[in-house]
Amino acid sequence: MKTFIKITAVVMALLLCCAAFASCGGDSKGGDSGSDSGNSVAGETQTWGNITVLVPDGMTLKGGSILDEKDPDVVNISKKDNATNYFLITINDTEDGAKSGLDSTKDANKDSKETTFEAGKKWTAVTYEYSGSPAFQAYAEFDGRYAVVQSFGFASDDDTTTAVISSLKVKAAE
Repeated sequence: MKTFIKITAVVMALLLCCAAFASCGGDSKGGDSGSDSGNSVAGETQTWGNITVLVPDGMTLKGGSILDEKDPDVVNISKKDNATNYFLITINDTEDGAKSGLDSTKDANKDSKETTFEAGKKWTAVTYEYSGSPAFQAYAEFDGRYAVVQSFGFASDDDTTTAVISSLKVKAAE
């Protein structure tokens, strides 16, 4: 089990690093504008694979992962002018998989805080600061699947975060 957690932590760290430096062109499907969350963050609802989410104005969506650019269970939403401010959304089929990432984040950031918050669903989160910027990792259950959101540059309680993750829809496993 410890080996699995270490491997998961390394993969998550690689994904975070690569997402921060990745070029963020977006593939857009769908054309709804605005947010289902009811707040004032404007954007366009887009779908990649099994994930539908609001992409705020000034941000782009890139689907897939570094390991598999066609992965239907991973999206990165980042600012057009600053790819280090982002939301990385991954889908896990088990709560243990979602939770292990939070445990790794908590272990790596000694000043982190465990919390829960509401944004369309109840999210379990670890919040922390890195180089003076807010960051968090959170997960919530979607009909037997678990969405994990990692973010850098956005606090778990700001308007952009609330708009993005409260709009999140996850396609059920087939």
